Amino acid sequence: MPRVFHLPDPPANPERSPEVFLPTETRLMMPGLPGEPSLDAAMRLPRDATRGVVLCHPHPLYGGTMHSAVILAIAKVLAEKAPETTAVLRFNYRGVPSSEGTYGQGLAEVSDVRAAIRELRANIGQKAPITLVGFSFGTWVGLRGAALEGGIERVALIAPAVRIFTFVREDAARFEGRLAMYLGTEDDFCSVDEAQVLAADLGASLELFEGFEHYFLKGRRRLADRVVEFAVPELAQGRAENTEL
Repeated sequence: MPRVFHLPDPPANPERSPEVFLPTETRLMMPGLPGEPSLDAAMRLPRDATRGVVLCHPHPLYGGTMHSAVILAIAKVLAEKAPETTAVLRFNYRGVPSSEGTYGQGLAEVSDVRAAIRELRANIGQKAPITLVGFSFGTWVGLRGAALEGGIERVALIAPAVRIFTFVREDAARFEGRLAMYLGTEDDFCSVDEAQVLAADLGASLELFEGFEHYFLKGRRRLADRVVEFAVPELAQGRAENTEL
């Protein structure tokens, strides 16, 4: 059984990462699901996008936002490696400045994920494949949002905090795409053994980063490179075609 980890009470004013918007991004207030709050978001929308990626940030009560370092690192690598082909949407859950609403105990945030998927689809077309990438709390709400909304081709789960959030097999059963997990071997919220059990339960691949902890302080670029390779498989296909030429 996983060792349960109890988070301390959230701070009244959590420290948040500085806001960073990439030159190719547009900031917008994204509509929520019908009757739900509007959400602060940043979208990079190439004219000829053939894939979309939704990025789901860590826990909002402990400083998580769409500007959190791991999420921002992945957004930067996507802009660098797939500038003309991949649309990217990162967003703040409800109650995270400057999104409307209040924290929804992880349940309402699933609706926020679904709203983000719909917003991206509305901009790139229904047929373009979508990848969802979640970090920590974002893995929990992201997988459920992808499963409920449907039509997501692949999901990347970075540092799933199994000692805090319960991942259930039904989430993966509803999700029909590919799953990949990424974990530092020194993560306080998920041991390697626990990750292996979860990966088997969800039918996910698992990549370990030796000596890395939950926040990947030793090398977020290395993590981002690996995640983007999974999130945008067309990049590998393009390299193979160039090699053949």
